[in-house]
Amino acid sequence: MPEGGQNFIEYVVEFIRDIAKTQIGHEYKSWVPFIGTMFLFIFVSNWSGALVPWKIIELPHGELGAPTNDINTTAGLALLTSSAYFYGGINKRGLSYF
Repeated sequence: MPEGGQNFIEYVVEFIRDIAKTQIGHEYKSWVPFIGTMFLFIFVSNWSGALVPWKIIELPHGELGAPTNDINTTAGLALLTSSAYFYGGINKRGLSYF
């Protein structure tokens, strides 16, 4: 019987799997790792930037912002998502359909 942290991890994995299943359809299983990685990266990045101003985490020097606050991170995530989108479309329909 799972307890504590395992329940939380299973809940997160099922949440990401269900999002992929409803948005992509029956071929969702190959996209779950990509969507899960993007979800967790953005979630942890935003929360890491939120915890510092509340003084929950004390920093000895300087200020730390959320990694997603930088335009380079946002542009990188957009390029990864666009590349994955085009790869999935070309892989499924072929280059002639594109």
